[in-house]
Amino acid sequence: MNKFLILIMVFLSGSYVYAQTADFTFSSNNGLFCSPSTITFTQTCTGNPVSFVWDFGNGNFGSNPIENNIYTAGGSYTVKLTAIYENTVVEVSKTILINSAVNVTILADRDYICQPGTITFTASSSENIVDYEWTYGESGIIELKKTNITSHFFENYGVERVGLRVTAATGCIGTVNTFISLKKLTMSAVVSRFSGCVPAIVNFRGVVIAPKNSTVTNYTWDYGDGSPQFSSAGNTAINTYPLVGKYIPKLTVTTNEGCTNTINVRTLAFGTPPTNHVASTIKSKWCGSETVSFKTTALNANRYLWTFGDGTSASTTDTLISHKYATIGKKIVTVRAYFNECPSAPINLTIDMVGVVAQYSYINSCTNRNEFSFKDISSGTGTGRLWTYDDASPAVDTTLNTTHSFPTSGQFSSKLFITDTLSGCSDSIYKILYTATPNLTNDDSVICKNSVTKFSILNKTTNPAAQYIWNVMGYISEPTTLPSYSINANRLGNFENFVAISYGAGSCNDTLRLNRTILVKGPNLAFTMPAAICITSTLDITNNSQPFIANEAIITSYWNYGKSNVKDTIYQPLPVKYTSPRTYSVKLVAIDMNGCQDSLIKNVIVHPIPILHIVPKRDTICYNTSVNLIAFHNENIVWSPANSLSCTTCDTAIAKPLVSTQYICTSTNVFGCSIRDTSDINVSVPFITKINTSNVFICLQESTKVDVGPKGKIVTWSPATGLSNPTIYNPVISPSQSTVYTVTLSDSTGCLTNSSSANLAVNVKSLPAVNAGPNKIYSKGEIFSITPVYSNNVQTYLWTPSVLLNCSNCAFPNGINTNSQQYVIKVTSDSGCVATDSVLISIECKYANILLPTAFTPNNDNLNDYFYPITAGIKTITKFIIYNRAGKVVYEASNINPNSKSLGWNGKYNGTDLSAESYVYTLEAICDLGEKLYKKGSVMIIR
Repeated sequence: MNKFLILIMVFLSGSYVYAQTADFTFSSNNGLFCSPSTITFTQTCTGNPVSFVWDFGNGNFGSNPIENNIYTAGGSYTVKLTAIYENTVVEVSKTILINSAVNVTILADRDYICQPGTITFTASSSENIVDYEWTYGESGIIELKKTNITSHFFENYGVERVGLRVTAATGCIGTVNTFISLKKLTMSAVVSRFSGCVPAIVNFRGVVIAPKNSTVTNYTWDYGDGSPQFSSAGNTAINTYPLVGKYIPKLTVTTNEGCTNTINVRTLAFGTPPTNHVASTIKSKWCGSETVSFKTTALNANRYLWTFGDGTSASTTDTLISHKYATIGKKIVTVRAYFNECPSAPINLTIDMVGVVAQYSYINSCTNRNEFSFKDISSGTGTGRLWTYDDASPAVDTTLNTTHSFPTSGQFSSKLFITDTLSGCSDSIYKILYTATPNLTNDDSVICKNSVTKFSILNKTTNPAAQYIWNVMGYISEPTTLPSYSINANRLGNFENFVAISYGAGSCNDTLRLNRTILVKGPNLAFTMPAAICITSTLDITNNSQPFIANEAIITSYWNYGKSNVKDTIYQPLPVKYTSPRTYSVKLVAIDMNGCQDSLIKNVIVHPIPILHIVPKRDTICYNTSVNLIAFHNENIVWSPANSLSCTTCDTAIAKPLVSTQYICTSTNVFGCSIRDTSDINVSVPFITKINTSNVFICLQESTKVDVGPKGKIVTWSPATGLSNPTIYNPVISPSQSTVYTVTLSDSTGCLTNSSSANLAVNVKSLPAVNAGPNKIYSKGEIFSITPVYSNNVQTYLWTPSVLLNCSNCAFPNGINTNSQQYVIKVTSDSGCVATDSVLISIECKYANILLPTAFTPNNDNLNDYFYPITAGIKTITKFIIYNRAGKVVYEASNINPNSKSLGWNGKYNGTDLSAESYVYTLEAICDLGEKLYKKGSVMIIR
């Protein structure tokens, strides 16, 4: 069910009543509620709603506290806000009025006038218009009106724009434009004939485009022959031209408002058939190679039309004409004379074309491109032929066909001279042939992708018919006449390149190949990502890009995910999160170590998720009762688990669980995007109080915790003494004596009247007592005894540390005082309770020892390699300094632990071995009891 279920107030089981109110405010983006308009809605509900459902009344919905909605059409819309709290729903509705867009039209009484005049305009709109602002022409003349009718005088010929801006009572604005033409009458005339023989009867018809509400009242025809003008209200006229001559008739029209215009119709020319027409040619027999000359004259003729008997014709005003025939044989020639297109009778002439008309064809040898084969295809029968080739080679006499090799590069005139001994006639023809030895060149061998590379042809042909098809860098071009070609190399690879050349009929096509490949290199970009995701998901992009040349690494990558202009410079991008559903362009730009750069763009569609909110979010019901679960949604839903629900796909499902249950509602849209919401229903069932233990033993001053169930009840402990909180399930229990506690659970929902109790016995055991005695001071090596005082219930003893004592588990140990030490005694009673105490045995400072040798041998033999103090009763060496005989410090250490060999002097200064001689030292130390000791002396280095 794809809808929202709206309730005014929902009171759910459990007697939850909330005095909450729903409300919202709204505002327009421009202060006016004119369509199209973006309205911002802001919830102002009391309390803390957990979610919202907006129904904007135009088929759009929302779920955020603040929403923007676009109204594209005017009208009254009921906007509903449903505020969803934990266990209640409150709804409020308000009506919002969106004013319709102001549509206005202009009606002009005329949009075309033929002389300066006034035009009246009427504005029309379905809205209540309060102000009209008229503008005229580019001059920006503004006229303000309160009424919808206005007039304006137009005096300048041309087209002017009339604009109108209206303001409705709602404050909404509307605009419209129209255009006015001030021009002469648009007119033309049609004649039935404009040339021929007299007498000529000519029909005239005038065509006039008059302004609106304007009519032509008069058509006046001046026929141009001196006859009286003819005027009529109609647009047709007829005139007979009896005399030969040229005439220019005119038409003048007048409208009812006084507009007038005159045009020349067109030039008319009439005549009579030319007389004394004669035609001739010099001779009746012509050689096929000759151009035949004809002559004709006629009295008053101003044009002659010739047909030459070979399917061709020509018109001329000259009395002489020439014609070249392509074939031999008899030809019947006809000529007709015209005077103003009034024809005379035709005259026929017969001529005989004899001999030969030279013609030949040729074909290029495709195995030897400078070799051509020639074939004589002349008209007539030649008895002799002579071929010449314009390349300094001798003429060749042959019967019909010949073959000739030209120089490998050039432009040559190939000529055939043919004779006919019977007629004595001869003819010749030449054609231009082209040879060349072209080769394809390119300056590049390795380029970056997206670079421009240019191919050129050296030693190219001069044949104007040459056409080139370029097959380069993985592309094939359209045919072109250009002998060079530039291309953006936008494919990676190692390319073979060639150009196919067509030279026209008779010539062999050619293919020129570059004698090497061209490598296009750079980043080989590739990344994968889903074509679409849901707004709740992240876009996971896997960059599979790699250099086209394995060892030419990609050093820089830039990502733009379509959200902003920020460039992410990571190679493998992190998951991308989008905040609004739409289509985003993901772009990767990569640059390799050579500076080669490429980019790749893919689109991802981010789909929205459905709106879904459930009430109640949580509730408690009595055993064997039901509760209504209500879903607010805009897509199909499914409830689960289904075993205790009345319906799994309904807006409202009745739930009757026998145990506490979490119900899940899932909504999925057509894009497969889903959203879930849950409702936790707690069921109050009969119960028995249970404690995880009934008997606890603790030592005095210790505490314990227990856990009581079931949960969700009212808890009361008795007595409250020794409890951290007597009203919780798991209080901290620390009684001063053994106590029996009673815990009572009662129903917190009011569903059940009974309660249940359980007892807990907390047994408190007595603690042992121990006093280790006062701290003592002894001289080094002196024997000492520790004599603590114990309670009578002590059963075991444990001393730590025990290495300097004669026993670790006796009551009164003895020891030898070799260094200051604190001893801890831990005792355990007969009930297992524990007590501890400690005593400090110290070496008196005056008995402390600091021993240093008088010499050492720092030769790295692991024997006597370091000079350091050996002490007893000393806590810290605060300062240890060694000087050479000149008083220079060669070693210094501060605050070091005694007896630390690794911190001693190794006989070096700044890493260099010092010479074997005597050195002086000073030492300052702090005893275990905090007093200071000082010592100085000398030491000898022996090497």
